[in-house]
Amino acid sequence: NTGLFKEGLHDLGFDTGMSETPITPVIVGEETAAQELSRRLWDEGVFTPPVVFPTVAKGRARVRTIVTADHTPEDLQEALTAFAKVGRDLGLI
Repeated sequence: NTGLFKEGLHDLGFDTGMSETPITPVIVGEETAAQELSRRLWDEGVFTPPVVFPTVAKGRARVRTIVTADHTPEDLQEALTAFAKVGRDLGLI
């Protein structure tokens, strides 16, 4: 599931850093962009808390995702569809 989700995020043009675990960051840069991405994804039904300075370096703000074995392929596609919609709306991809 993690591989499928990361591949989908990469195909959309998102930066997931060097993560090799089910915890996958989606790095967007500016703190306000990460907070807005998180808020808009929440509105779409996807929980992705923002992680901003000082937890991460300035300019490396992100949202945090995690995929589990309980997620179905349909769940992952729903999340990727939300990332595509919101990412395009915000000009991130």
